[in-house]
Amino acid sequence: MRQRVLQATIITVVLAVIMLGIPLGGSWLNLSRQQLSADAAAVLEEVRIATDTRLAEGRPLDEALLQQYVDAQPDLFLTISVTVDGTAITAGDPPGDNPLHVNSNGAYGQLINVYIPQSDVRTHTASAWVLIAVASLAAISVGVSVALWQAQRIAMPLARLNRRAEELGSGRARGPWTPSGIAEIDDVAEELSRSGALLTERLEAESRLASDASHQLRTPLTALSMRLDEILATSSEEWVRDEARISLEQIDRLTEVVHDLINAPRSSHRRTPGVVELRTILTQQSEEWSPAFRNARRELRIQVPRTATVWGSVGPLTQVLATLIENSLAHGGGRTTVKVRRSDRSTVIEVTDEGEGVDPALGNRIFERAVSGGSSTGVGLALARTLVEDDGGRLELLTEKPATFGVFLISAPGEEDIDDETEPQDEAQDLSQLPQGAVVRRSRRGARARRSA
Repeated sequence: MRQRVLQATIITVVLAVIMLGIPLGGSWLNLSRQQLSADAAAVLEEVRIATDTRLAEGRPLDEALLQQYVDAQPDLFLTISVTVDGTAITAGDPPGDNPLHVNSNGAYGQLINVYIPQSDVRTHTASAWVLIAVASLAAISVGVSVALWQAQRIAMPLARLNRRAEELGSGRARGPWTPSGIAEIDDVAEELSRSGALLTERLEAESRLASDASHQLRTPLTALSMRLDEILATSSEEWVRDEARISLEQIDRLTEVVHDLINAPRSSHRRTPGVVELRTILTQQSEEWSPAFRNARRELRIQVPRTATVWGSVGPLTQVLATLIENSLAHGGGRTTVKVRRSDRSTVIEVTDEGEGVDPALGNRIFERAVSGGSSTGVGLALARTLVEDDGGRLELLTEKPATFGVFLISAPGEEDIDDETEPQDEAQDLSQLPQGAVVRRSRRGARARRSA
């Protein structure tokens, strides 16, 4: 800002000096030449009167008469010449080439010439140029001084306004705005303060709402979990115990989501990914969603290697996979396949079905909030992409027909990698062919501890 104001003012002053100074300088130079001509004409008139008087008295003309007029003009280098009856009488130094010349005839036929040498004319002209240059530099100096003062006067309030905006963004703004004397900047600062106060109030209200809702959800979740624990401990029916166990795992996941909602407003740092076993998560998803697919007369097939570990977070990654499987159930058709492809550096979880696919008009906009090809809210895929990116991965739509989504994650070393075994990786196994409860799941002791907190 300071440099722009300074440049604009200097350019304006220079243009003004050029547009006004050049014509003024030319006029001044012409005036200087006219003044020299007027001085020479005045001397010429005096010499004419003196020579007329001398000739009227019958006395001859001499060089001494003319020299006194040359000596009377110390600022001018004059040369005076009078010609009478063909005889020339001259006083002063030779005028040189191309002098400034004025002449006149006297009453007795004498011819009077007054010369000013060109060197004397250039001297007076150079003085005029010096005065013009000094005036121009003075005008530019005054313009620069005014520009610096004005730039400082504008830049300081803008710098304060910038710091004020940063403080509002970080929630550290305190106290009223001190007026700067510039109405436009003061108006912006006041409006920014009002907007920051409104935004702070809304954020605090949303934070309180999320915190209150989360705390209210924890009580019924704890009661439901205790009831399912009782069913799991007392029931002798294996299928009842399996359903209770699956329900408890869903409650564990929901409890983690509630726990994250409570702690999110208090934490300013992103979560730190850890090593996640995909087989455990996908087995859980298979058990949770297989009944819904069977009721819809569809098939859910999940294929995962025996060892497939990635860097991520269990809760968010589980939520992402649940969102993709649910979308396939709601908007897809035919068999839904979840397949894990793993390399040394990356792991891809592909979720595809045999339905009509994604409308080409949507394309990658399907991950934008409020964009949906059906009657849903359009929040699920946008939230899923955000959760994956927070763990350093990405969620992409690989193909539109059939609809294939890919979750790209960073591979983590498994037990085989840690032990430096050289045996090839086991083939991917179809989890839908395994009996329920065939895979050992993580302990629920930590989840119950969080519910009781």
